[in-house]
This record gives sequence, structure tokens and C-alpha cells, in this order.
Amino acid sequence: MLRAIPINSACFTRLSTTVAVTMVMAGCAGNAKKSEPITEAQACASVQQVLAQAGNGFQSLRGTASVDYASTRWDAKSLIADTDCDIVDWGGGKINYACTWSKGSEATASAEYDQGLGILQRCLGSSWEVSHPEGQTGKATLFSKAGEPARVEVRYYKERDPSTNWQTSLTLGAAVTRDAR
Repeated sequence: MLRAIPINSACFTRLSTTVAVTMVMAGCAGNAKKSEPITEAQACASVQQVLAQAGNGFQSLRGTASVDYASTRWDAKSLIADTDCDIVDWGGGKINYACTWSKGSEATASAEYDQGLGILQRCLGSSWEVSHPEGQTGKATLFSKAGEPARVEVRYYKERDPSTNWQTSLTLGAAVTRDAR
């Protein structure tokens, strides 16, 4: 189970400092006492803990469920301020833990993507293969590993028109074919 370290608004001076991997860290849940930002080593340990839960559908991270015609979605604890995290069951055993943040400019989303990508590469190591799936906007990097059913994807993209906002996202779990952005 992930360890929560409470924060206040001073926890991170900038979200982009630890970008994508902070989405899966136990480091900044809650809103109580002041604490220090988590280290990259703590972030990497949390990434591994969340990946380890992929096999059981991220059971311990699930909140309230909602069902629609295509999927079941559980609210997931937002592990850092200003994020939206969900666990989605797409059917057929395809379950993802996904977070989005940074509804802002392309430059901000791109910078957060680049910084998060560096952290993820160091956390996952050279045994993970890297590919770059195409999308309509932005950029994406997908990490996969032989014998590991879970994938890790970090992406930045423009929201659908008429929005002008850009987001950064992190998805962990089963590979899902979806409408790429």
C-alpha cells in the first residue's frame, strides 16, 4: 500500500519539478501539515508500488465507482494537488490507473512532459523498451517490458476543440487501444 505524506500549498513550488511520476507517488496526498517535497528515489519506489498493483486492478487505490456504456471508472485518490486521477476498467481485463493535470499552455505541458519523462526513464531503467505512439497533438512516450503486462505512458496533448487547454497525463496498466490524441 502507498504511504501518504500530507502537504500544503508549499509542498511543490512547481508541479513541473517532479511531473509525471509524482502522479503515482505517495508523496503528496492530503492537505494537512507542511512537509518537504519527496525525493526522486521516493517517486521511483512509488512508481514500482503502483505498477505492482496493476495485476490486481489497482484495488487499493479505488474510490467511488461509476458505470457507463463503455467502462467502469473509479475515482482514484489524487496523489498531488490539482490532478484528476481515475482507475478505468475498459473490459476484458484492461484496467488503467490514469492521471491528468496542467490545463494550460502547450509550452507548460511540453516542459512538464519532458521533465517527467526523464524521471520515468531513470525510475524504470534500461530494461523497459521505449516507443513513441502517434497522436493528433503533442507527444507521447510508452514504456513496455517483456514479461510485464503493465505499460507506462506519459503524454501531453491539446484537449478536444473548442478547448485551447493542454494537458499532461500519466497512464499505468494494461495496453488499451483508444482514440489517440
